[in-house]
Amino acid sequence: MFQAFNAKQNSFKSVNLILLFKHACMALCLWGLAVGAAQADSGQFIIKLKNAVELSSMPTVRRLDHDGQELADLMQRNGVDATWLRPGAIGIQVMKWGPSVRESDKQALLNRLRSDPDVEYVQEDRPVRAFATPTDSQFSNQWDLRSLANTAGAKFDQAWDMIRGSAAVVVAVIDTGVVFSTPDLSGRLLSGYDFISDSATANDGDGRDADPSDPGNWVSQADTQTTQFSGCSVSNSSWHGTFVAGEIAADTNNQSDIAGADWNVKILPIRALGKCGGSLSDVLDGMLWAAGISVPGVPNNTNPAAVINLSLGSASSCSTYEQSVVDRVTSAGTLVVAAAGNGGGAVESPANCNGVMAVGALDKDGSRAYYSAVGNGVTLMAPGGYYDGIVGLGNSGTTTPSSPTLVTKTGTSFSAPLVAATGALLKSVNPALSPAQIRNYITQNTSPFLAPASQTCTANSGYATCNCTTAVCGAGMLNAFAAVKAARGNLPLANAVSSNNGLVTSGYQPASASSNVILNGSSSTAGTGNTIASYAWQQVSGETLMTGTNTNANVTLPPPQNTTDLVFKLTVTDSVGQSHTSYTALRVVASGGSSSSPTVGTTGGSSTPTATSSTSSSGSSGGGGGGGALSFYGLAGLALLLAALRKANSKAA
Repeated sequence: MFQAFNAKQNSFKSVNLILLFKHACMALCLWGLAVGAAQADSGQFIIKLKNAVELSSMPTVRRLDHDGQELADLMQRNGVDATWLRPGAIGIQVMKWGPSVRESDKQALLNRLRSDPDVEYVQEDRPVRAFATPTDSQFSNQWDLRSLANTAGAKFDQAWDMIRGSAAVVVAVIDTGVVFSTPDLSGRLLSGYDFISDSATANDGDGRDADPSDPGNWVSQADTQTTQFSGCSVSNSSWHGTFVAGEIAADTNNQSDIAGADWNVKILPIRALGKCGGSLSDVLDGMLWAAGISVPGVPNNTNPAAVINLSLGSASSCSTYEQSVVDRVTSAGTLVVAAAGNGGGAVESPANCNGVMAVGALDKDGSRAYYSAVGNGVTLMAPGGYYDGIVGLGNSGTTTPSSPTLVTKTGTSFSAPLVAATGALLKSVNPALSPAQIRNYITQNTSPFLAPASQTCTANSGYATCNCTTAVCGAGMLNAFAAVKAARGNLPLANAVSSNNGLVTSGYQPASASSNVILNGSSSTAGTGNTIASYAWQQVSGETLMTGTNTNANVTLPPPQNTTDLVFKLTVTDSVGQSHTSYTALRVVASGGSSSSPTVGTTGGSSTPTATSSTSSSGSSGGGGGGGALSFYGLAGLALLLAALRKANSKAA
């Protein structure tokens, strides 16, 4: 009886403690949120003590009491106004800045906590966001651009968080021309050129001219009765070049139609295909012109392309003529990307020329699209669709252009543009990249093939849905995000150091007599393959020794005249536009002053300062600093919680 009653009492005690803990925590959390509501950022930071213990789902009162007292002591001795919000996993604690903390104080206060011997680490509880999601109405249907689990999506949505392209980069689309009035291509098209030399094939009344607009490439029954088009099939106009151009560069985030893989790139439309196709000589002349190489009888191209897209081909081997053109174009610094072919067999020309990126097609589930070329010569695979097609820009006109529409197509013709767009993104990351380097970044950073089908692809698979392997499908599945991330390289590392008369240390040890403050950023480094392009020093807080921005790696400043917490920010930017920021904090104490309560800002007077310093770094610029003796209202909330828990524990016992 007694044992049963005692067990029941212990049960009640546990439940009461749990409920009280939850209510107290809720009240404290609400209080903390209320005082921080006016702050623009999350208003929180994360701290872990060196002796932290990972808490269970319901920590004991004794453990909370111990941790709370340590946090209170830590905040008090460092002059930090902060409120405890909640314990976290792996021993961390989440704190809320108190009402006295200004935005400009925060970095200096984090620096101060970071230098405390009892702190393992401390950092902002920074906000996070979802990957860039454009507002285009059909983006949810563009599986080819997205990062969807267990699909062949090429992860452009993740790449856009790092780079969205550059209007200084040009991709040449050698195709049927484009319909210039297509709204979703507005502002993205350069003037281009029409290289179709045969007027009947051109279907626009003449041969080569400066107008690469697509008049339509329909083939009528009457056309098939002529000698020239006798082997052609009756068909409506395809608007093929408009679709390809849209895949690469459709206006993005404009609340209509589709998203382009590159948000800023310019398209150089080159018309080489008309009725029933075109001629090899016209295509190759178009390639040379696109790369900025002179072509007889044609004005020079003033907008040389970084990448050429060829969504075309023929079932033949690469001829000497083709290879020589590819070599010339590549030597000029232009990458050639081509569709591998839709014949279900070997890679077609010009994709099978050396130096050309030959792109095969995958369906949404990652299986090889049944029609795609496979075997030796495939560089990699990209979305091309079969059961799930690619959504893109079209036109309602069955012969001549009419109204713009959205259409769905499948084919390696629509796989190649995604690789071309990835090349353009890489070129915007680093304009100095060569065609070989772009190719390597793309092929060395693919996603592994999926295996949704019942059979494995072989070189003689023919028309079949099958699982790709690197033996017959190239390096892997296109991953624009991984390629861009690799091309960006490691972030540069800003290393900001401050000193006073040679003293560079943490803690509050005195320096010698009044001396210049020295800022040293020369040990900063750039990511692999890049160089530091610029330095930018700014003073964040403390007595004003610097105004504006100093762009030298190393800076000498006059001695401070008062006890002060000096905080400086160094931002380095590398040769591909990536930046990194580091802070350095230096406490200078006037002769006879107190090292625990420095003055922020200029107060006048003279002194003989001493100094200590500490450093910290951040992956992005901005932030604040501060210092000075700060009020300590925030710890009252934690004290109330601990008092309530102690009282509950006493009653329950």
